[in-house]
Amino acid sequence: MSSSPSGFILALLLSAGVASASNISFTGTFSQDDQLEIFQFTAPSNNVTLRTWSYAGGTNANGQFIPAGGFDPVLSLFDATGGLLSSSPLVATNDDGAGVASDPLTGNAFDSLLNLTTLAGSTYVLVLSQYDNLPNGPDFGGGFSQQGAGNFTPGEFGCGGVSFCDSSPAQRTGNWAVDIDGVGTASDLSASSVPEPRSTTLLAAGIIGLVLLGWRKKHAQQ
Repeated sequence: MSSSPSGFILALLLSAGVASASNISFTGTFSQDDQLEIFQFTAPSNNVTLRTWSYAGGTNANGQFIPAGGFDPVLSLFDATGGLLSSSPLVATNDDGAGVASDPLTGNAFDSLLNLTTLAGSTYVLVLSQYDNLPNGPDFGGGFSQQGAGNFTPGEFGCGGVSFCDSSPAQRTGNWAVDIDGVGTASDLSASSVPEPRSTTLLAAGIIGLVLLGWRKKHAQQ
């Protein structure tokens, strides 16, 4: 009977401290103020952290340095177990997270941060928007307050540019960065961007590759 490498792989992953939960980073750029970026993640762990690095910048979960200067972000989380529907309930939302860094230009701490410990279900949708494009109601079907408004920030906040300004008022950019930490999988449903896994995930992939290579060589010699 031929042996399988699966048990050995599992043992190696556990010995390396690689858990099933991943920390996944996304980056991108909005083209206008009322844009929404929609992410889906599955299999959350007991502790899930959702945060942006768009406004004040910093180093994301992938170790990538994100420069300051992005727009004022808002994160809104919906329970999409069974699929993303109009009735998918709003679980949590955050505009300015407690304890996030301050932007070196404006002095404002406008990045978003959600720490969640009791997520029910298995599939969630996270929506990134620009302040003040906020969820209208208790479910996804309620939409967002500035949908269809295009570049609403210059008129609302009095900046000299054509888009991406905040209540300072200060001119910003459309750049954003989002971390989804402590989940099984995560994907960007709005774009074709590829998520960037943290180093622990890359380590796991490397271990699996080495084990499979050794197993194949061993059985090729038999």
